[in-house]
Amino acid sequence: MTRNDSTIPATSQVEEQQRKAARLVAEFVSAKLAPFWSELKSALDRIPVGPNNFSTLPRDQFIVHGMLDGTQDWHARLRATLEADAMAWWHRQTTRSGTALTLMGESELLLEIDAQQANEAIRARLGSLTQRLDHALEAFSRGAGLPGHENPWNVEGITRSFMSTFDREAMTPTLIPLLMRHYETQMSAVLRTLIPELLRVIGDGESQAEAFDSPASGHAPASGGGNGWQPDGGMVESLPANLGGQGAGGSEESYGGEHVPSHPGSRAPVEIGSYASVRPETRYRTRVHAQLDAWRRRISNGEGSPRTAPNAMARVINTSEVLTIASVLQGDDPAPFVRALRGEDDRSLPMVIRQELMAAAGQFGFDPQQSSFAEVEEDAVDLVAMLFDGLQRANAFEEPATKMMGKLVVPYVKVAVIDDSLFENRGHPARRLLDALVEACDGNTGDTHASRSMLERASQVVDQVVARFQENMAIFDLAARELQELLDRQRTLAEVTERRITETLQGQERLRQARIAADEAVNVSLEGRKVLPDTFQFLSEYWRNVLVQGWLRFGDRSPRYQAMRAVGDALLQMDADAVALRSRALAAGFEHNRAAILEDLRFVGLQGEAAIEALARLAAGLLRADAAPDEAMLSNPPEPLLDELPLHVPDMERRSRGVDSVLVARVRRLRAGQGLRIVEDGGQETMAKIAWVSAITGRILVVNRRGERRMVVRPETMAVLIADGRVLVRSVEPPVDQVMAQVADSLGERRFAQTG
Repeated sequence: MTRNDSTIPATSQVEEQQRKAARLVAEFVSAKLAPFWSELKSALDRIPVGPNNFSTLPRDQFIVHGMLDGTQDWHARLRATLEADAMAWWHRQTTRSGTALTLMGESELLLEIDAQQANEAIRARLGSLTQRLDHALEAFSRGAGLPGHENPWNVEGITRSFMSTFDREAMTPTLIPLLMRHYETQMSAVLRTLIPELLRVIGDGESQAEAFDSPASGHAPASGGGNGWQPDGGMVESLPANLGGQGAGGSEESYGGEHVPSHPGSRAPVEIGSYASVRPETRYRTRVHAQLDAWRRRISNGEGSPRTAPNAMARVINTSEVLTIASVLQGDDPAPFVRALRGEDDRSLPMVIRQELMAAAGQFGFDPQQSSFAEVEEDAVDLVAMLFDGLQRANAFEEPATKMMGKLVVPYVKVAVIDDSLFENRGHPARRLLDALVEACDGNTGDTHASRSMLERASQVVDQVVARFQENMAIFDLAARELQELLDRQRTLAEVTERRITETLQGQERLRQARIAADEAVNVSLEGRKVLPDTFQFLSEYWRNVLVQGWLRFGDRSPRYQAMRAVGDALLQMDADAVALRSRALAAGFEHNRAAILEDLRFVGLQGEAAIEALARLAAGLLRADAAPDEAMLSNPPEPLLDELPLHVPDMERRSRGVDSVLVARVRRLRAGQGLRIVEDGGQETMAKIAWVSAITGRILVVNRRGERRMVVRPETMAVLIADGRVLVRSVEPPVDQVMAQVADSLGERRFAQTG
């Protein structure tokens, strides 16, 4: 590191600005990125091990775990590096020389390329906010006589400092994209809050008068507040005195087409997204706003309309104020939302949400008749209402589950206002929590200890989210992980339950099939014959069981089973010799087969004296001179297997005989693991899946999320249920994915996406 002595002296004011800015950036970034490696480790732990990553994933997890062990040292190193780089720039020192890409190792080259892409993505996310920072930094550099291209406070400079805090060569090619994707997500949220503070310190003539009063800064107008940010949780924001117009703090600024909502004193939201997802080029609400507007117009008829026409002169409640009002409303009684979800209110859920928010705003001095929400909040309310309505309709929620959903309505409105990637990012923590919550509650009646424990834990998790959520999405991530761990244990138990049910059904069907096969074998041997009563009794009482056990243990094609059948034929031959009074042949046959008969009797549990006694009764019957042979056939076949169907379907037996044969053939091609939705008698849908298809009878076992038996039906019965719409063949997708697909269809979003 070399000192450039041609330092241009700066004024004490500029030097003070530089020192404050260096300390601000170092403290703010290092504090916000403190949980960086723990969150990255959690994201890696959620990636399933598959054939494509079975060797690389454990290695990546090991590297991140090593960084996690040294989190405190890394945190201190990041802070020191950010401040040192700023001071080196001030003194015109070179801390890291530019190295040609061709001289880099593979990992460093990949890291450099991904870092450039992350910088571009961060700039795209923040839009004009980064442009304002660039202009301010350029003016500051020019005024201080410093090189602008080495600025440590722009997006590229902070990324350089971040990348210097770990061993770049130690990063693997599979870990680097995940690392930089996580950095991009985190740093976008950090800079959204940091940049207005930094502009305040270094000065920005264009934005100094207004940028720090915007919702993005998280501060009220600078009329007495000091610099720096407020503690987590903050305070309820004071509302402007002038309710009729756009008071102080009422301006709503947007950077790059994105609203930047914030709550006073809150931390920047932590977005823990799906690292496999594609970066969206436009925000979800931006794409669907026109569809939402058209949807609102289609269903706007009287009081039940989702949105009333705003007064042209109404004061628009800005994003910061909406978040403040929602935070106050968040812990209130959820009964209005619960009634709307259950269809017990004449008003729709969007209308209830708007009226509850506006009523809370009225308590803070707003005139509900002269106030309205901005389009961003209108869209957020409608999308959240459609999501919760869809989840309520698509799942069998008991009263406790519906109450949990009602409690979450307001927090999710806040989430949608802050970050609408909730609606399209499968990895969004708030979305994962909803998926886990639905899985825990769908069809859960609390009738067992395990199901009651699941409902109680889900309720506790919801209460924690409602009590603690301000704007930091990490609370959803923690709640989702906690509930997911419990669900993982439940899935293990469900798999055990499924396996036991399957083994029981398989055993029952095999036993029934063995009895049918044994009856057929005995009846085939008896066909056209007349046998003595004692011989028939021996065959039906003992030898039938011998053939059943032989079929079960060895199979009907095995030599052992065929030998058992041969002994039965020998018994019938002895019976014929006895009837014809061929005593020598009878004695020879009895002596020749005696050992085999005793062995087979022992095979079915008849041993010792009991076996000898049974054989003696057979011999006595064969030697009775007064006994007369008669025709005999086994006439007690096993009972037919009946459908186990919890649904009420009229005239099922007749309809199953006349159902479409093509549909039946298609049902027979369904395999275990196929997802289903069962429409209950009350109209609610519950998730289910095919757990087993019998190879003997073709019967289908359907279980619920907890592995409990829902139905066991023949293919013909399943075909009738599908034809009636009582069973829907669906892929096993997360609940929110299914509902958002329905929302997209209702809004025409899929067609919109296809047409540009």
